[in-house]
Amino acid sequence: MPDWLAEWFSSFFNGVGIGMASKIWNAAMSAVTGIITSTPQEFSSGTWSLVEKKLYPWSLSIGLSLLNLFFMIAIWQAVKNFHQNITTEMIVEALVKIVAANILFINIMPLIKSFFDIAALMTGEVMTMEVPGLIVDDLDMGSALFYLLLGTGCLLLSIICGGMILLTVYGRYIKLYLLVLMAPFALPALIGGQGAEHTFYAWLKTFLANVFEIVVIALALVLSFKLIQGGIDLFTADGALAAFDGGIQVINSMLTMVLVTVSVKTANSFLTRAMGL
Repeated sequence: MPDWLAEWFSSFFNGVGIGMASKIWNAAMSAVTGIITSTPQEFSSGTWSLVEKKLYPWSLSIGLSLLNLFFMIAIWQAVKNFHQNITTEMIVEALVKIVAANILFINIMPLIKSFFDIAALMTGEVMTMEVPGLIVDDLDMGSALFYLLLGTGCLLLSIICGGMILLTVYGRYIKLYLLVLMAPFALPALIGGQGAEHTFYAWLKTFLANVFEIVVIALALVLSFKLIQGGIDLFTADGALAAFDGGIQVINSMLTMVLVTVSVKTANSFLTRAMGL
């Protein structure tokens, strides 16, 4: 197709179609890759300052008060079981848990920050690719008809998929801030006996899953970007359909956006199942 005719087709059909959809998608991916290696401290210094200096001391004071309560619960559980004698091993185990809980209370914030730094470094090592654009090179009858009939749908799909990925990545930081504030509430359960200590392990698993979720998201994005660069030919146009291969490319681009979005949205559940968290 002559350049002047291709330019005319592009300006006429591509105004609210794949061109704008590609720009929105690329902008969303650039925003995600721009913050994906940031720790919660770097993501929003103001929010982190509020969490660390105002809200965390409040939850820490409550957690320290709960420490004595859970210790009394553990003692009561041991005493009320008349068929089970209180042995030296039980006393030593209780004392070890108290010491461990106190050490964790003192060092929980530095430990949390260390995990944040580790996840950010791992993500930085993984995220080594530029964001590829969703561009249809072959501007033919098929792409022109597609722009005319379904261009708005492609635009809406890029907004929805890009928005879902942004919400997933941004929402992770909110969950991490909440998990930091919940840590002092979960720690006392460690010495509360077999029934109560599951609370601490549940918090720990949730914390690890959300911290390292970003690494899985980065891996999913890198693999998806490689697929986009190489081209995903889920549908092909051969023979008489060759005149519509531009439209086929647009369909493949739309499916690519859906596949990337699903991969990012399911990263947390995938990590949880794979690692038993």
